[in-house]
Amino acid sequence: MSEDQLTHATRAALNERVKELTCLYGIAQMAGRPGARLADVLQEISEHLPDAWQYPDIATARIMLEGVSYVSPHFQESQWKQSSDIVVGGVRQGVVEIAYGEERPESDEGPFLKEERNLIDEIARQIGFIIEREQVEGERLRLRDQLRHADRLATIGMLAAGVAHELNEPIGNILGFAQLTMKCPDLPVRAMQDIEKIETASLNAREIIK
Repeated sequence: MSEDQLTHATRAALNERVKELTCLYGIAQMAGRPGARLADVLQEISEHLPDAWQYPDIATARIMLEGVSYVSPHFQESQWKQSSDIVVGGVRQGVVEIAYGEERPESDEGPFLKEERNLIDEIARQIGFIIEREQVEGERLRLRDQLRHADRLATIGMLAAGVAHELNEPIGNILGFAQLTMKCPDLPVRAMQDIEKIETASLNAREIIK
């Protein structure tokens, strides 16, 4: 191989590495954007991937996650494709695919370079991390909401206990005086009946408060 050919090959290899690093940096930027929805991030990543491959003009990408597809423009199924599983918590949840729309010369893995195999595997790992982080954040928010709900219930409980105490005291007095009055000798029958109604109503009120 001549020096010119060697220089050209070296430049081509460096150019491919720059594209790979740019791709990974772009994914990190997308994933780190505050408030970004997972679906939006995956769609942006799929549109971003083709540029990192050796033949970007005929490359398309697809990310499949739990039956939902996020694809780059003009994506089409192809026999010339490279894929890597997305694994979260040891469980396969999806796949990343790069497809060429036309045949290209054979390389390390069909028309794909061995460096592109490393790249797509790393992209699948990064997407797995993004999904895992989203799940952890979702669980954190769920627990926070549960805690807030528990705090509200505790506050309501304390308010209810205070109200119950304030109501029980006068009802207890009413019940006590009614029962004392019933012990008075020579109490008219009609008065006794009315006092019994007061006693019954007081007991019912106390049970309701409990």
